[in-house]
Amino acid sequence: MVRTRRSPTSKRNENLIIMVFVSLLSFYAGSLFSMQASMTTTANCPTVSLSVSNDHSITEELSEKSAESDDNNMKNGRFPETVHRFATGMSRINKDEFTNRFEMGVPVDQSKPGEEEVLLLYSSERALTKKKKAEVTGLVPIPRLSVEDATENCEEMHIVLTDHTNRKQCVALVPQYESFHIQKWMRVDGQGGKMDATEDLRHVSRGYQSNGREKFRPPEPKHTRRFWEMLMPYIQNIDKVLDKLRPLVEKVAKNNQLVVMVCNKGQSELLMNFVCSLKARGLDYSQVLLFATDVETKELAESMGVTAFYDEINFESMPSDAAKGYGDRRFVAMMLAKVFCVQLVSMLGYDFLFQDVDIVWYKNPFEYFDKNPQFDIYFQDDGAHSTRYAPYSANSGFYYVRHNDRTQFFLTAILMAGDLVIKTDSHQQALIAALSEHASLYGLKVKIMSRDAEEFPGGYQFHQKTGKYMRKFYRKELHPYIFHMSWTTNKDNKFLFLQQMGEWYLDDKCIQKTVDEIGAASDLQTECCHAEPIVVCHYRDKPSIVPCHDSPPIDKDKPSWWDTPVLTS
Repeated sequence: MVRTRRSPTSKRNENLIIMVFVSLLSFYAGSLFSMQASMTTTANCPTVSLSVSNDHSITEELSEKSAESDDNNMKNGRFPETVHRFATGMSRINKDEFTNRFEMGVPVDQSKPGEEEVLLLYSSERALTKKKKAEVTGLVPIPRLSVEDATENCEEMHIVLTDHTNRKQCVALVPQYESFHIQKWMRVDGQGGKMDATEDLRHVSRGYQSNGREKFRPPEPKHTRRFWEMLMPYIQNIDKVLDKLRPLVEKVAKNNQLVVMVCNKGQSELLMNFVCSLKARGLDYSQVLLFATDVETKELAESMGVTAFYDEINFESMPSDAAKGYGDRRFVAMMLAKVFCVQLVSMLGYDFLFQDVDIVWYKNPFEYFDKNPQFDIYFQDDGAHSTRYAPYSANSGFYYVRHNDRTQFFLTAILMAGDLVIKTDSHQQALIAALSEHASLYGLKVKIMSRDAEEFPGGYQFHQKTGKYMRKFYRKELHPYIFHMSWTTNKDNKFLFLQQMGEWYLDDKCIQKTVDEIGAASDLQTECCHAEPIVVCHYRDKPSIVPCHDSPPIDKDKPSWWDTPVLTS
């Protein structure tokens, strides 16, 4: 939940509860109140979301008043007297205008018919807009106002992001001392199971699904003990490690900024390809600091001209081979290594860009972050706007952090959630859960760089069914900073996709080889890097810089990507 304060010195406490819920142009007060009345019975609601408002004058006197007829209660306006302490008027704002004016940091979905507007609920007469006040409070269609007019007297604003898929959901606003978390209730039995319309509404986790599956389960003692075993040497040797790391960070940092990467030998060709692609484009890589989790990768990085750090205390037991798939043992170990390294750099007081090795640059991304200084932390949009990653959908493989007390404590919180990383097989879920809490509790300023913008594409755009982004990209209509080959099962497919995308610059003789095996210890760039991309077709149904009609599909019976018509949605 995002909180915006227009007048922090004011002592008044006018509140505005805003539900991001689209109203139709013909949405009348009568139908709205009927919805409110049905929420008291919840007879047709398989799910209910509860939001708590800050006013709580619920007394026996008001309870008696609530029994009066609706006509008598509403004779003075849109809402009855029984709710006038937290609901006195309502207006509408264009959703795009609202989200452009109030940057919430979350990746906002594009507006579609039926979800084009924001509903604003005023909790005090003093918060009401002066424009169209009679319509805002009266028994007439809810007025549509500009964002400036609608919020002109709002000294505080609470924003609630709500479902817009037209499921049978009810939203209850409860007068009470306020909460900054939303409760979810569903019609399920006391033992769990699938949603059942005959059951009472019961409190469930936000990850509970209608099929009875639970997306969010807490770590078990075995996960916690396993993490403690890994954390103990880290904490016991933190000062020793920082003393060893400090001169390397000082060496690579410019304007207090550096690039942080983590790699093992199993992923080393992706690291080398990243460096080769930078060389081919004439981009500077002197700010890159690689955390190598094995000696072989450290030697490869240094022979490629990259500054590398190997921490034998914490990384000696890390696997050196590549993960076979998302979430396996090797993958999880590398996720924990990523948590360790960013926390170390943050403790030294630097701003940093963390990125995975399956990335290529088209221009220096620091240029973007230098021009946009208003947030503490920026993330690439993962693209999966699902409950598991709500509300931020942050991709944990590309993010920029400005050093301050808020971000340093946030990264420490991720470190301490290592058992959740082990439980969920990734640090992405733990990271996003912490983002939500720290944004609410400490005012951490988070920005997700939307999947609908052109600057920071990744696997979501590569696998996009419409094919719109990649076609515009190949026509040079878009000018991104980077490309991140995320949303890909394993390293092998990343390699194949990058090759046919025209983003592979590493010679085959240097793949999965040590420095000694390559035989050019002093200058691997000359030996391994191509000035032009090595383009090879592999799958006809995936984006490619040249037509791959004769290649097999990766998905059965799919036609050539080049022959598929561009979809409009």
